[in-house]
Amino acid sequence: MLVKMVTGLQYLMHLQNKKHKSTDLSILIFRDGFSFCTQKKTCFYPINEYDKIDQKKLSDWINKQEFVTTNVFLIYLDSLSTIVPEELFDKENASFYVKNGIAPSKNQEVLFDVLESFNQVVVFVGIPSVEKVFKELFPDHQSQHLTSFLLAPLSRFSMGTSKKQFFVHLRKGYFDLFLFRGTQLLLFNTFEQNHADEFLYYLLYIIEQFYLKPESFKLAFLGEYECYKEYYQGIQEYHNDVVFIDAPSENRNSRHPAPFLENKIA
Repeated sequence: MLVKMVTGLQYLMHLQNKKHKSTDLSILIFRDGFSFCTQKKTCFYPINEYDKIDQKKLSDWINKQEFVTTNVFLIYLDSLSTIVPEELFDKENASFYVKNGIAPSKNQEVLFDVLESFNQVVVFVGIPSVEKVFKELFPDHQSQHLTSFLLAPLSRFSMGTSKKQFFVHLRKGYFDLFLFRGTQLLLFNTFEQNHADEFLYYLLYIIEQFYLKPESFKLAFLGEYECYKEYYQGIQEYHNDVVFIDAPSENRNSRHPAPFLENKIA
């Protein structure tokens, strides 16, 4: 099993930046393929087995899309991650931090982002065959995990606030939950969800476990999308301090599996 460090967060956007640059390309890695996202369009390339990617076929497809790219970002979404304080992290034993909750297969490798500005390290499982293919196609691409992508801007957004803040990122099959007090990260976890009731069960359970009174925290959804309208209405029956941050109107009706990332990049 390989262990590798990937680039940190110096290039990440602030939440107030509405779109990626016209020459930026983000490639979101899902279990069933790649979602290529630019300012102008989103295209999906299906994959059955990541160990059997036809590089020439993929390259020909990319060329047909006529992407104009300067910066390429590879973002892992469906592999789980964990966050480790930098002072406790040993890069020589990075696999130690994921072996209990995330069991890498023989075809996977342990990667990590060192987020020096926030004294945190995001450890996750990557796919060597994917890294190899995109290293050939885009030699200067930067790899990271969804958690790394969100952690820095959410921390900045929380800076200077007295209330605890829950940030919720909804996506197909999952939701990511961050709890901050100021810039201090109190909780991070990813939960499976397939409908609003399941989402509400886990979210309310966490609120109860942290003994959070309604007046003590703000709940912030990343974006606002029609496909999650039932989720928003459900939680608003229990909590009235709910906001939607950086909710662009142009893809409000998106059916993308991760709509907040569809038009987000550094």
